[in-house]
Amino acid sequence: MRTPWWAAGSLLCLAIGLAGCSTVSPAPSQSAAPNPVPAADWDSFWKAFRIAAQNKNRAALRAVMPDQFDYSFGGGPQTPEAAFASWDHQEINGWDALIEATANGAVDYNPPPQWQLKGNVKIAPPEATAGDYTRWRAVFEQSPDGRWRFVSFLNGD
Repeated sequence: MRTPWWAAGSLLCLAIGLAGCSTVSPAPSQSAAPNPVPAADWDSFWKAFRIAAQNKNRAALRAVMPDQFDYSFGGGPQTPEAAFASWDHQEINGWDALIEATANGAVDYNPPPQWQLKGNVKIAPPEATAGDYTRWRAVFEQSPDGRWRFVSFLNGD
């Protein structure tokens, strides 16, 4: 009996240990390749950002975060890597908080001078523009080169 062409291909794939045929992707938090992030197009940036946050894609998020990233009012280094480590703690639940805080979009925002942001700024969630807002908020700044950056994610006032 002749082996069908599709069965032969499957057997070959199995025979080489599935090395080149695997469709399993890396765990989201271990993804190495960042999503492409457009220079000045907010809608494309936002879409890529939300996908990266939902997948806990650290490489993609790191690509749009400055070296000085505000994530805590406490001590310790204010870096993206420290933020990721903090968000991983179950009691902080930062990844879910990031997904929730950005679920309803972001709005233009005029930050107070002490924030020292110079470019166009957006904040999520939209409710975070209220003076008495004290929950998680994500802040984005458009840098002089036109690229949007994720500059802080803080909980509290």
